[in-house]
Amino acid sequence: MKKTDRVSRTIFIILGVLILVMSFISLTGCDLVPPEPTLTPTFTATQTETPTPTVDWFPATATPTLPVLPSPTPQPTFEDTRIRIAERLVDDDFSDESLWETRQSAAGNIAFGTQYLTLAIAESETSLTSLSEHVLPADFYLEMTLQALLCQPDDQIGLLFWQESAGDFYRLLINCAGQTRLELSQGGQTTVLQNWESGRGIQPGTPAVNWLGLWVSRGLLHLYINDVFQFEYRIASNRSGGMSVYARTINSSAMTVRFSDLQIYRVEPE
Repeated sequence: MKKTDRVSRTIFIILGVLILVMSFISLTGCDLVPPEPTLTPTFTATQTETPTPTVDWFPATATPTLPVLPSPTPQPTFEDTRIRIAERLVDDDFSDESLWETRQSAAGNIAFGTQYLTLAIAESETSLTSLSEHVLPADFYLEMTLQALLCQPDDQIGLLFWQESAGDFYRLLINCAGQTRLELSQGGQTTVLQNWESGRGIQPGTPAVNWLGLWVSRGLLHLYINDVFQFEYRIASNRSGGMSVYARTINSSAMTVRFSDLQIYRVEPE
């Protein structure tokens, strides 16, 4: 029995030693694996982005303030003008040669034809004027046919009205380029009232026929050419006087024009 106890004790001791050895090995094996180092957090500076400008592809633009344009002044029509035309004062077909001055000279001639009066100039920068026996009242409407047979663009065809002397009158001019002009002569000094302007409906050049209509009432002048309104101008009122026809060369050395079918009417004042 004692031997058996001794063997059992020996086995028990051996098992105990084995358990201790295994426990030691297990603990030692755990120490062989180094512990993971504790990571110290590092701080990375955050880069601040530089702001970039925003592109405005459709920038707002200031709305321009448009100027207020005046309404155009209505132009008087020829039919409106006719409403106030009263009785006819003169009907001159240029068959009565006592009613107009004539002349013959080296510079030019003024002569009658068959129901027309011809002014023919033979030199440059030369004018001819034929004074009539007709007197224009303060309010009148005048019609006359102008025929350019030979002229250059700058040459002038004219009508003098309210003529009181050789140096006192109004002069209406039309050149062979189709432009119009209004002048006032006082004491031989000429003032331009309405400078050259291109006319409307005027037949320029040669041969050319244009029909003149001149309406004057209470100091207001309306000019019509071929029934087309050209311009208006404020002139003197309560004035009367004679009338003449006129022609002048500027750059050319020869010019021929004819005047015919003159009619003068009284205009009723408003």
